[in-house]
Amino acid sequence: MNYLKKKYRYKILKEKLNKIPKLNKYDIYKGRIINILEDYVVIDFGHKFEGVVPLNEFKKEKIKINDKKDIMIVNTNYNGNCLLSYKKALNNKSWINIQKIYQNKNNIKGYILYRTKGGYIVSLYKDITCFLPGSQIQINAIKDYDYYIGKIIDLQIIKINLKIKNIIVSHKVIIENNIENTKKKIIDNLEVGQIIEGKVKNIISYGVFIDLGTIDGLLHITDISWKKKVTPRSVFKLGNKYKFIIIGIDKEKSRVQLGYKQLTKNPWDILINKIKIGSVIKGRVTAVTDYGAFIELLEGIEGLLHVSEISWDHEFKTAKDLIKINQIIKCIVINIDKDDKKIYLSIKRFKKDPFEDIIKNYSIGNKYTGIIDKILKYNYGLKIKLEKNLYGILLNNDISWYKRINNLYKYYRIGDKIDVTILSIDLKSKKIILGHKQLSTNKWDEYKTIFKPKSVHEGIITKITKNSIILKNKINEDLKFFINNKFLKNNTYNIGDVIKFFVIDVNNKYKKIFVRPYNKKEKRIILETSTFGDLDELNIIKKKIEKKENKNK
Repeated sequence: MNYLKKKYRYKILKEKLNKIPKLNKYDIYKGRIINILEDYVVIDFGHKFEGVVPLNEFKKEKIKINDKKDIMIVNTNYNGNCLLSYKKALNNKSWINIQKIYQNKNNIKGYILYRTKGGYIVSLYKDITCFLPGSQIQINAIKDYDYYIGKIIDLQIIKINLKIKNIIVSHKVIIENNIENTKKKIIDNLEVGQIIEGKVKNIISYGVFIDLGTIDGLLHITDISWKKKVTPRSVFKLGNKYKFIIIGIDKEKSRVQLGYKQLTKNPWDILINKIKIGSVIKGRVTAVTDYGAFIELLEGIEGLLHVSEISWDHEFKTAKDLIKINQIIKCIVINIDKDDKKIYLSIKRFKKDPFEDIIKNYSIGNKYTGIIDKILKYNYGLKIKLEKNLYGILLNNDISWYKRINNLYKYYRIGDKIDVTILSIDLKSKKIILGHKQLSTNKWDEYKTIFKPKSVHEGIITKITKNSIILKNKINEDLKFFINNKFLKNNTYNIGDVIKFFVIDVNNKYKKIFVRPYNKKEKRIILETSTFGDLDELNIIKKKIEKKENKNK
């Protein structure tokens, strides 16, 4: 029986002991002052626990019995006595509040204590200080650091390190946020098409930044003037005020796009209602290039006077020969491109095209003597001057019946006279196609019967190459005869030598005749030339020549 009573009492005691909280270092409790001694203040913080706080921790406060204070357990001993701290409890509570403020990005007031290297030391609570960098106190550079000492300002915590109890704050962030909020309010009240006054804040190569009050607007260079060539500095001066029109608003990025030229009517719309194709209009020359001149017809609108529309004279070379800058010129409108806003002009059309009168004196098929004015690129042919302002083209294929000249520069010089006949006249494009070979008879059909395969003739060597010999016959110097190296192994020839040759094949397409040296001792063999070996070799020669001819075309 006594055993059961003892067991029950032990159980009850154990339950009561378990209900008594364990005292842990750095725990914070709410306590009540029960006694004020000479050096300590006794505080009851519940659960029949009492502890003492050094009196000097309350030196700035007036305390009395029953005042409630937050305390932190600093130390305990085996007798259950506790050393408490009021100051540390307040400090810890302040850190908790600071973390909440940092997480929620709320503002906090701070008292600037004194200057330090790179900024200021600021007090946030009684026992918590932080660092305010000089670059974070205002938007512009600080001129007077002492101005802020002793002032209370709004701050935002931008960085916190709980481990080393370090805090960095900013006043500049609050200013920027306020500016952004103000910008949004201002932009919400702006509309496209609204006329607004602003001050020139900055001039750059691609435009101008305009101070509209809290917000800036961008005036792009293309929106300054209807003129094509204009610089921002030629129109605006720093610090001066001008009126602008809003042509674009980006609310998300708080940007405003401005226009200046849009305050006046587009001169293109004015001009396009006044002129049409065939209209005569005056303008001032603003630029002269190799390909023509630009004529200002109205401020901001230019027309192109192409070099081909300046004079009917073919000997006229560049626009600079006849056109000068700032010259006033009367022009005819020959084309208007409304999509690209381009106007094309002419001055030569005030006069009749001399080609129409000159060409009356020329007929197709007649013989004329011209002067070589130009050797065309890529061996294409010759440009022939028949008389002033009248030219024709002599194509390479129309020079000779028997050959295509691979290098015109070798046989012709500018200024040389040449007999030609007119093959065709195109009045629309003003093109005259000439011929030279047509002045003589094409005797190829006659020659190919004379120099038929297996026939023997004499020729003069005119050229010796790596793989062949080229010779001409006395009947017609335009005809060429080709001897392949295969037939020259045991013979040595020089240019000018007269040799007998035996015709192997006649190529009608390229007007070429393939031959081999004639040898009386090999007469029987030569007469039997249609061997497979000779035919194969002949095909190779023909392919090489055809390939070379096609390449030179």
